[in-house]
Amino acid sequence: MKRTLGAGGKETCPSQNLSGRRFMEPRLTGLLYRGLAFIIPVFLLLTPIGCSREEAVSENPPAKAVTRSATQNNAEVALAGQEEKIFRSIPPAEAKKMMESRKDLVMVDLREAKELREGYIAGSQLVPMSALAKGSAALPADKPLLLICAVGGRSYGVGRYFSAKGYPEIYNLKGGISAWKQAGLALKY
Repeated sequence: MKRTLGAGGKETCPSQNLSGRRFMEPRLTGLLYRGLAFIIPVFLLLTPIGCSREEAVSENPPAKAVTRSATQNNAEVALAGQEEKIFRSIPPAEAKKMMESRKDLVMVDLREAKELREGYIAGSQLVPMSALAKGSAALPADKPLLLICAVGGRSYGVGRYFSAKGYPEIYNLKGGISAWKQAGLALKY
């Protein structure tokens, strides 16, 4: 290491500051920062974000939400004086049965338009999550919603958000379009 004369004629080392303490070589510091700049984004990308966390969080028991009729719910709401909210993730087979039996169910596809190349469920409405975030689109609050996305993560997050905002009945398609395909259910292209 090259030594130079510093202030007062003292011999100093380039890796020492004025107090005489050693610090990291600039070349090592640059490598460290570049390494961290690479490692942190990779770590964040590889950290599981959770496509559908319904296993970890359960708000309502499944049988309660499916077996109750609207008149039973309305009678209980009138007696209890409070509104019962439903938010559940349901598998594709249950979603298909619900679509066939509930004519008031609104199916909302939260994917972007370019993602529809993967297929979409007949009768679903495209309302991209980005449009909801910007406030340029809204979901109907007076009807039950079935939220759909690619693998269930976006729809789960949006469902949790709108359920907390007071929407009374929201269902998330567990596994999204990917699970729908794996179940062999029909898609439009």
